[in-house]
Formats: sequence, C-alpha cells, structure tokens
Amino acid sequence: MPGPSRPAPARGRAARRWWAELAMGARFAVTGGREGRLRTALTALGVGLGVAVLLLAAAVPNALNAATQRQSARSVVPVAEGTGPSDRSLLTVSSYSAYRELPLNGRILAAEGPHAPVPPGLSRLPGPGELAVSPALADLLSSPEGALLKGRFPHLRITATIGDEGLTHPGELFFYQGSDGLPRPGNGVERITAFGDHGTPFRATPLAVLIILVSCVAVLTPVAVFIATAVRFGGERRDRRLAALRLVGADRATTRRIAAGEALAGALFGLLTGAALFLAVRVPLAGLSLFGLGVFPTDVVPDPALVCGIASAVPLCSVGVTLFTLRRVAVEPLGVTRTAPPVHRRLGWRVLLPAAGVALLLPQTIGGLGAGDAANAQVLLGMLLLLLGVAALLPWLLDALVARLGRTGFGGQSWHLAVRRLQLSSTTASRSVSGITVAVAGAVAVQVLLTGAQSFAELSHPHAWTEVDAHAGTVPAARAPQMTARLRATPGVREAQALVSGYADSVRHHRALAHTAPEDRGNPEPYPVTVADCGTLRRLAHIGACSGGDVFLVTGHEGSTPLPAPGTRLALDPVGSRDDDRAPAVWSVPRNARQTTAVPRERMPTFTGPGVFATPEALDATLLRRPGIAVLLRLDPQTPDAIEHVRNTASRIAVGTDVVTSHDGTEDAVTVYRRGLTAGAAAVLLLIGCGLLISALEQLRDRARLLSALEALGTPRAVLGRSVLWQTAVPVTLGLALAVGCGLSLGALLLHMIDRPLRPDWWGILTLSGTAAAVILGVTALSLPLLWRLMRPDGLRTE
Repeated sequence: MPGPSRPAPARGRAARRWWAELAMGARFAVTGGREGRLRTALTALGVGLGVAVLLLAAAVPNALNAATQRQSARSVVPVAEGTGPSDRSLLTVSSYSAYRELPLNGRILAAEGPHAPVPPGLSRLPGPGELAVSPALADLLSSPEGALLKGRFPHLRITATIGDEGLTHPGELFFYQGSDGLPRPGNGVERITAFGDHGTPFRATPLAVLIILVSCVAVLTPVAVFIATAVRFGGERRDRRLAALRLVGADRATTRRIAAGEALAGALFGLLTGAALFLAVRVPLAGLSLFGLGVFPTDVVPDPALVCGIASAVPLCSVGVTLFTLRRVAVEPLGVTRTAPPVHRRLGWRVLLPAAGVALLLPQTIGGLGAGDAANAQVLLGMLLLLLGVAALLPWLLDALVARLGRTGFGGQSWHLAVRRLQLSSTTASRSVSGITVAVAGAVAVQVLLTGAQSFAELSHPHAWTEVDAHAGTVPAARAPQMTARLRATPGVREAQALVSGYADSVRHHRALAHTAPEDRGNPEPYPVTVADCGTLRRLAHIGACSGGDVFLVTGHEGSTPLPAPGTRLALDPVGSRDDDRAPAVWSVPRNARQTTAVPRERMPTFTGPGVFATPEALDATLLRRPGIAVLLRLDPQTPDAIEHVRNTASRIAVGTDVVTSHDGTEDAVTVYRRGLTAGAAAVLLLIGCGLLISALEQLRDRARLLSALEALGTPRAVLGRSVLWQTAVPVTLGLALAVGCGLSLGALLLHMIDRPLRPDWWGILTLSGTAAAVILGVTALSLPLLWRLMRPDGLRTE
C-alpha cells in the first residue's frame, strides 16, 4: 500500500524552497564575483550565438513565403485561348538575361487598351520608349560599373522606380520596358488581363525535399551540439563553489538545484543575447539572394511556434546538460571528486546510434527515394542519429588514440605534455570538437549529394559556345544572314555560324487534318527541320562528307525520333502557315538523303535535336514562315566583357532574343547552393572555434598554479605553447577524419536513393578541412597571451 501523501502545506513549502534554491543559483550567476560573471558572460555568448542561428533558421519559412508571394504577385494571368485584344488586355514577353555575374530579368509591355493591368510596384504602365527599373538597377545604371549595361536599353528613358511590392529582394535587377512593336501572341509573347497568378502552389520534388532536409540537419545539428557545450563552460569552477555550499550545510539535491538555477540564468541571458544578435543581422541579410529569391528585413520574422520551441528548449537543454554532467561528480564539503579511476567508455550504445540511423535510411536506399511526410521524417531521423552517433563515437576514439600515443616514443616535451593532458581529461577536448565533427560530416554529406545530383553533362562537357536565339516568328529567315553579320561584328566575337529551324508535316497528314474537326485532330507529330551550312551541321551530327545540296535524316541515340522516309512530301511550317491563312510550302525529301546520328547531347552546342538536316542549297530557309534562328558564337576569352557586348547586340536585333552560354559568368543553382552550403558550414566551424577558444582559455585558467610551477622549474614558454597547439590539433584531426569518413558514407547512401554515382567534391572537403585547420591555429594563437600571463612564478603565492 502506498504511504500517505504529503500534506498540501508541506508540498507548498518544498516548492518555495526549490524556487529559492533556483533563485540562489541565478544570483550566483550574476553576483559570484569576477569569475562567476565571466562564466555567465561566456555561457550567454555561446548560447546566444547558437540561438541567433536557430532564430534565423526559424525565420526562413516566412522569408521564403514572402519572396514567393511577391514573385507570384507579378506573374501574369493569360487570357483564354482564342481571346482577342480588348481594352483590358496587355501584350508582354519575358526577358531573362544577366550582367556580369548578376541576373537581370524584366518584362516588355505593350498595352492594347486604356484599362490594361499594371504590375505591382508601379502606378502606371511605362509607355513606348520608357523604362521602369528597380532601385538596384537604377543605382547600377547610374554608376560607372553599369556604363556597358546602358547599351542594353538604347533610346530608353527611366520614368519610374519599382516599389518593394514588385520585387523579390532589395538587390534584384528587374525592369519593365514599354513598347509598341510586340508581335502577336505566341512563341514567348502572351496576352494577359491581370498580374498575380497564384495558380497551383509550388511543390518541391522529392530530390529537392531531400536536399533541404539534409541541409537543415547538417547546419542545425552542430548548433545544438554547440549550445549543449556552451552551457558547460566553467564547470570545474562551478563545482568548487558547490563544494563550499556543502561545507555550510547544503545537501546534494540542493547543490544540484543551485547548479540548475545558475545554468538557467546563463541560458536566459543567452536567449536575450541571441535575440539581440538576430535583430542585428536582419538588415545585412537583405543583401543576400539565392536561386533568385532574397529577403527584405521586414520578411525575416521567425515563426511564433518555432520561437516558443526555441525559448523553451534552450533553458531545458541547459538544465538537463548541467544535471547530466553532475551525475559523476561527488560534491563534498572538502572538495570535488570526479569519477576516479576514469571509467572505460562503453562502445555499445555509441555504435547503436549510427546503426539505427543506417537502419532507418536503408529501406529508401534499397527501394528508392520515397515521398510524403513519413518518408521525409524517416530520412530526417536517420540523418540525425547518424550525425549524433559521430559525436558520440568521438570521445571513445579519442581515448583509444591517446592511450596508444602515450606509449609511443614520438615527439618531444610539448607532445608528451599534450598527450598526458588529453589522457587525464579528454572529455573537455572531445566535447568541444564534437561540434566540428558533426558540422563537417553533415556538410560533406550534402556536398556529395549535390555533386552527384548534377548531370554528367553539367560536370564533364561544358561547351565553349555561346548561342543567340531569336524566337520563332520574331526574325524572318531572310534576315538570318544580317543577324549573323551583326553578331559577328560584335567586339569579342571570333566566329559566328547560323542555323534556321522549323517544323514540317507530311502533306498527306496535313490534308487529313484539314478535313477533321479541331477537337478530333489530337496532337500532330511534326518533323524538326534544320537548315545550315555543312560546317554547322557537322557540329550537330555525324554527317561525314558534306556538300551543298545534301540532306540528312538524323536520329537520336535512343532511336525514338520519328523521321520521314526519303521521297516524302512535307508541308513546311504548317502551324505558322495556318496562322497567316496561307497554304504551307511543300518540299520533298530527296531520295539520296542519308541517315546518321546526332552527336551526344552533352557535346551539342545548341538545343537543336534530331530531325531533318538540310543545307541551304537543298532547302530554301525562307519557305519556313515562322522559323527559329540560332547563331552559334565563339568568343575571344581575352576580350573583357565580350558576353556583355553580345547581349547588347542581341537586345537590338529583336524583342525577346535570348543569349545562352555555359560560360557567361553566371552559375547553375546547384553550384551556387553547394558553395553557399560550404560557406555556411565554414561559418559554423568558426562559431564552434569560439567555443574551442573559450574552453582552451578556461583550461588555462584552471591550470594557472601548474603553469606557474612549470615556469618556476624553467620550462620554456615555446614548449608550453606547442603543447597547447597539440592539445587542440589531435582531437580536431581525429574529428575531421571521422567526419569525412562518415560524410562520404552518408552521402553515398543518399545518392543510392536517387540512383546517382558517387563523385566527392574534394575541393569543398579541402575547404572545410582548411577552415578547421585555421580554427586550430587561431585558437592556439589567441590563447597564447593568456598562457604567457599565467606563466609567472608569483602565481604560486597563496593566502
């Protein structure tokens, strides 16, 4: 039978006593002398740095939502198919370009009536010859750096500035250009009635979800480890103060509650520090953008639910970690006794963590990447267990390593001093380095995933061609030589080759469609037609010998491209002919047309695919009513801004002319994301380096009398300085080796989910390793002044 419950007054007195003891610990945190205040300040700084990162992560959803809402607000609402012009319609075509390394986007507008829609951020539509620009674009055009960009907008005057509601981020280069010469809708030109097509909400692909989940775990897990480390700063000095409390009559439970109150106060100060740091970095974040999305300072608002979770989790974590560290500390009235002899660290439960993570990832590794919340949670938990398992394995491996290093004859006095110190107290070193290990392991895994996610063509066969494309119908085929000549005369262009492309259908099929109701026609299967000289065709297909008048039937490597047989009569550009109410031109495929294959896609300098390839002598390109014209350019790498001169020329040729190049100064999104992740991981390493420095300074202060004794015995300062270097370098080197191995293994598992080969990003791994090495040297250099100050014989005095 259970005993009688404690009376309510007794429970109330116990609760008041507990609160009083927690309050006493909080007072010790702020009134415990210089050392107590220093420990509290260090804890608050460490926790504050981690909280600031967590708050920034909590603000990402709102910031991205705001950016996507702004982007949706300026998207267009096209009219119903077959609808003609009205007093509320507007013709528009998008313009996607770049200026040096910055994306430059905009829209060309032509109102068809007095009530045409106005895009967000403007009070009226720009008229012909007028330009509305974003503030960042206005500043660039007015600066010396934008002098070349002015040639992209000839004879246009800036009449308005786009407001914030029409931009995705403050630094966006965006414009609206007024025009009165847009062609009729089709091939990029749209007739719209409104802006703000929210349409179907964006849904990320499983691969994108996987990359986001892996990145979040890789960045936030070391931050959590760092916070857990920060609340333990100055633990040895705190334990000696608790021994003094035991001497005046406090029991063990009381000392634990006082220690919890002191940790709670440090965590609360850390929350305030983190909030202040978060508010301080909101404005600088306005200058950053990724994938064309950025943030305004007002958009960086943490989610309230996540803020509540952070505000409650950080104090609970601090109290829990403090009580966990006291479990093996005997705080007695005459001193503090830590567990001695050192207990051999158990390997079993440490191996279970990564094993459980692998077990969670294996089903999707074998069966393929899954979709849905359950699959995402499985990947998230599996990665989390793997990374935490790395942090748990590090102390055991460090103990095993230093035990063997102590038995070797390698090294001098500084080496033996460092190894002996690690043998006596490896817990602090492994605890500080565990954050670096988790950060590097997660970053390596994400880099391996991103590198493997890129196609082989993107990594192995980037071509050196630049392509200028005129949309179908914007430039007639008769003007292709003139367009090529203008581009060839552009500064920095070495070579220019043109090709004209269109579509054709068999005459028999075209006539059958003419007698069929539109709703019963289905989808036609036109044949792609390309007209170019022999030199250009050789770059697109394996044609061998070629002369004027030759025709080739080019198939793809997969062999699925439909091609007409030799002798087939083709209706050229039937869709374009139907649009202008004229009968299509008829052309017959020569009987001597040769069959061949296209070059591999990664080697093709243009997007033209398989089809009918003809020389100009065999097929007059002017028979194509709405052709697409592409000019392949080879630029001079020694000419500065050659690509910018090409873009300026292309903008004057026709509306909506695109410039496509693999070497235009812009980078693919995966590369930018990978480099951004490397920078984020390096920042986390620097953050953890602050914790390493604080731990190193704390250990030096705790060993002040020992250092004074070594100085009195004549130990050279250089020996002790090198010993501090070794004490930091040994655990960090072991942690990096463990992190790289775990990161590569985790990345291989993730790549197997998406069926991609393993191609490690060694440059990114080297960058992270170099950052970690810089952290080691920085911690050593910054701890030397305190080491020199403590190495004084007068430090042996006592009162």
